[in-house]
Amino acid sequence: MLVAGQVALSLVLLVSAGLLLQSLAHLYNVDPGFRPERVLTMSVSLAPAQYDTDAKRGGFYTRLVERVEAIPGVESASVTLTLPTTGWAGAPVRISGRPELLLNQRPIAILQQISPDYFRTLQIPLNRGRAFTIGDTANAPGVTIIDEGLARRFWPQYPDGENPIGQHLLVGSSKQPLEIVGIAAPVRQQGRDADPMPGFYVPNAQQPPQAAILVVRTKSNPSAFADAVRRQVLSLDRNQPVSDVKTLSAVLDDSEDQRRLMFALLGAFSVAATLLAVVGLYSVISYSVVERTREIAIRQALGARRGNILALVLRQGLAIALAGIGFGIAAAAGLTRLLSSMLFGVKAIDLVTFLSAATLFLMVALAASYIPARRAAAIEPMVALRDS
Repeated sequence: MLVAGQVALSLVLLVSAGLLLQSLAHLYNVDPGFRPERVLTMSVSLAPAQYDTDAKRGGFYTRLVERVEAIPGVESASVTLTLPTTGWAGAPVRISGRPELLLNQRPIAILQQISPDYFRTLQIPLNRGRAFTIGDTANAPGVTIIDEGLARRFWPQYPDGENPIGQHLLVGSSKQPLEIVGIAAPVRQQGRDADPMPGFYVPNAQQPPQAAILVVRTKSNPSAFADAVRRQVLSLDRNQPVSDVKTLSAVLDDSEDQRRLMFALLGAFSVAATLLAVVGLYSVISYSVVERTREIAIRQALGARRGNILALVLRQGLAIALAGIGFGIAAAAGLTRLLSSMLFGVKAIDLVTFLSAATLFLMVALAASYIPARRAAAIEPMVALRDS
């Protein structure tokens, strides 16, 4: 019963680890909507006085991007309010000229405040219209770029039907309409395991954030550019703090740490439990062979062949393993539902995973039973009877 219980527990852990492994595989195949390779990120937070006098005119961020892009080996740079997968800010939106809705009745869209080269730096496709330019300043008419999710929200027939370019978006309680000048591909702002939310972008020269993220695309290893970029920040303001210096690939990986940690723990526990179950099964069968030595010798003396003895002992090990596998599958079917929130692209009851784990453990159990079974088949009847 103890060994069958070990087999059942091992199977539950193996199934859980298999489901999480499939989830990770599916997750890594999901396009997040941007290209994180060779991108360096760091946080910049302006002092209130500097923000009021300089950033609101777009000066600090504009000069910072210009200096960073002048560094040899830097392809492009930009400033953004938040990074994909690290959180988001939202606002209720509606289309100007349509029936007015209360704020709580309007759809919520993700707001990003960015500088002109953001789409080029993160390599987010701009499917229609134009990107922001240095001419989109605080003194210029308000403009915005929406993503395809928001375009479909207000124009269900998109990309057919009425063209959203040239329409005007109203944000929150503001009465100042923003002209839609572009439509970008959707980005999974909440992570690769969540569907993209509708979103829109505004130039940070028109709505500058006090705390922003500097993103820099480089031609080689982005970490090697951290000191050079930091020096450009300090050259503008020697008291300007720089924090959270990471590659964008590391930021994306951090958003999936919980799932990877769970898989690592379950993988380690399943390996340990499987080893314990195999050792237990081997020990039980070996002990049984010792206890049944006289019986096996009598069977051989009465004409049983070595193949019969081998099958007899293997059946005993197989019976224990099958009992454990049966209980394990039943337990896994119930317990893996607790993992459903951690799974992506795979169901909690996945027949392929369950059958694969059961087959794998059955093969391991047979291997653990084979050595004592072979030892039993090699017993010499006369020697065993004389010794007993």
